[in-house]
Amino acid sequence: MFKLRIKMENLRELVEVVSTLVSEVKLSISKDGLEAKAVDPSHVAMLVLKLQKGIFEEFTGEPTEIGVDVEKLKEVLRLSKPGDVLELQFDGKRLVANVGRLTRQMAVVDPAGITDPKVPNVNPPASVTVKTEEMRQGIRGSESFTDHVTLSLEPEAFTMHSEGDTDRLDLRLPKESLTRLDVKEPVKSMYPLDFFSAMVKSIASEDATLFVGNEYPLKIEFAMGAGRGEGRYLLAPRVEED
Repeated sequence: MFKLRIKMENLRELVEVVSTLVSEVKLSISKDGLEAKAVDPSHVAMLVLKLQKGIFEEFTGEPTEIGVDVEKLKEVLRLSKPGDVLELQFDGKRLVANVGRLTRQMAVVDPAGITDPKVPNVNPPASVTVKTEEMRQGIRGSESFTDHVTLSLEPEAFTMHSEGDTDRLDLRLPKESLTRLDVKEPVKSMYPLDFFSAMVKSIASEDATLFVGNEYPLKIEFAMGAGRGEGRYLLAPRVEED
């Protein structure tokens, strides 16, 4: 059982990130905050997020796990407006949301029935911190003609490359335009564009750090809640056939 109060914008950020992969999620509540892990049904992508206690306006209760229907949280968000502080309470049976003078009671999902994925140890050799809006621009330019994207890191630049039957697009960001670039040897991997697009579009922070290897899972790390939370996506590579 727990009670928390959270700004509408912070709850929306949580919902946007989670809904990229799953429709139901297990939330683990502890004295330190909230954690969630999720893997998409095809086991191509994974999410791990942690929200520190300080992100909440109020945070009380006992450590517990609760299964939540993400669409129902979206419905609660549609009842609110920017600047609102939402109250969520769980009494062991139902989740109750208070938005202004509105009270919404919701059934919860048995957390035992939600996949609790084991997070693999993924440590790609190269990394780059990129403005999310620049990546979104590259994604918007690619979605009409391809279903995959190739990320390349070299000591002097980061490149996002997309190619279809007749069209191609390259977003090249030189080292001096990047917040951080850590590359010893050039690396390159291809990823499914639909997952990569959904991940990048869900990130509210101004930048994100990509960890890339050669035909290696992608790791994306980003801040949440103005630095009082953190998220991490993992995405399996799309291996080119000879």
